Amino acid sequence: MADNIYDLPLPTVNGTAITVDWLRNDPRRIYRLLRTLVMQRLIGWRLLTGRVDLTGTGFGVYEVSESIFTQIAGSVVRPLSQYPLTQGGPPTLADVRPDKTGLKTIISDEDAAHNRIDKVMRELVKIANQLVFQNDGLALAAVASGVTKSITAAGTLDGGSADPFLDVELADAAILEENQGYSADTVATTPTLFARAISSAIKAGLLPREANNPLTRDINTIQIAGKTWLKSTNMPSGVDGVVLDSTMLGSMAYERLGGGYQGDPSDMASGVESKRYREEDIDGVTVQARIVRAPMVQEPNSARIIEGWAA
Repeated sequence: MADNIYDLPLPTVNGTAITVDWLRNDPRRIYRLLRTLVMQRLIGWRLLTGRVDLTGTGFGVYEVSESIFTQIAGSVVRPLSQYPLTQGGPPTLADVRPDKTGLKTIISDEDAAHNRIDKVMRELVKIANQLVFQNDGLALAAVASGVTKSITAAGTLDGGSADPFLDVELADAAILEENQGYSADTVATTPTLFARAISSAIKAGLLPREANNPLTRDINTIQIAGKTWLKSTNMPSGVDGVVLDSTMLGSMAYERLGGGYQGDPSDMASGVESKRYREEDIDGVTVQARIVRAPMVQEPNSARIIEGWAA
């Protein structure tokens, strides 16, 4: 539910006009604004849905592609016979260190006196955008480098010869055939390829004509055959799409550094933290924002890269 006190932008708040002073004097308002802006463009958190708290250590070691089965199969045990001894198998280990990515801007007393809310909002939007692209790009790059298995598309979406839904289902089948309990639920691709794929579904009559018709509502995300389709401008080079099990692929590691910041680094959607403080020697208020986290791809076999959708 929206918080009518701190969610922005709003034309009025409880009858009080929004001013620069109103915004900059309460760090909660700044945090809620930045968090909302960051959430609008992130998809990495929807691909890597786990959360790992590394507070107090700043470092973690994890297992990659841990099998759900033992090294040997079970066998018939005769009366008074020993049970066969098995182990889980030697793990592949990786390490992770949360990175702190941050920026700041200064809201001058002049901007406050002249009520330059447009300028202040632009600066905060730029901070949010920069944090989004850097951190989301890092998460998607980790997915692209961690997932080593791929399928080749039947045809190009650019040329109109593709069957994107067959490609996705074949990727899903390959993931299921790993026999590790994976079940693909998410597809991520570029905005252009997303548009072409959804258009082909509409032409083929695969999407609803009445309720939830994609032609009459926002389709930044859409569900087809039990899979949520997402789009991002941060898809790594050479990766046209990725099909994955978002419950298994991996996590975001984070660390609580303190320091009087508003926000929660474990926040599923953004992880942004912010603070504001007075700059007396330069007549202004500094707004500072950061994200402290790093991606962990723990089950790379729960995903498949799609190659060949783009010409």
